[in-house]
Amino acid sequence: MRRCAVDYKMPGIRIHPNYHGYELTDPVFADLLNQAAASGLIVQLVVSMEDIRTQHPLMRMPPVDLTPLPQLIQREPSTRLALLNWSPFLRGRPLQPYAEAGQVYFEIATVEGIEGIARLAEHLSPERILFGSHFPFFHLQAALFKMQESGLPDKTKSLLFETNARRLLARKNQ
Repeated sequence: MRRCAVDYKMPGIRIHPNYHGYELTDPVFADLLNQAAASGLIVQLVVSMEDIRTQHPLMRMPPVDLTPLPQLIQREPSTRLALLNWSPFLRGRPLQPYAEAGQVYFEIATVEGIEGIARLAEHLSPERILFGSHFPFFHLQAALFKMQESGLPDKTKSLLFETNARRLLARKNQ
């Protein structure tokens, strides 16, 4: 058998608990977090694949219930977690319990509203925010426009576009 000359290590896993058929209270999820942390993997948790308003009423997939997440992350603080497509489901709820639980990052693909990203950066450290587009479901240009209209200083935009992701990827198993 021929071996590949490049030794590539996967930096993380993306999970869809609602599509995979388990809840965050399921022991399998806690085990997944433990194993990912032990392996130094980033976990990308997709809260929802698509806006529930676009789903057929007979085939709705509810978003992942994130209520147990802060406690689970506190139990395994070396877990590096990125929440994807979270915004419509945590709107109006404090984000601090999630951010303070450990190494939790929030991507912006579903953050909506005029200066939505700037408002997010007022309630959450910009060092915990990641650029995200949810491409190909959303147009990439929409995410770029959100960044442009945010009014954030270039230094903060650079954090979201690149620096935070590089920091997240560079972290080793702690």
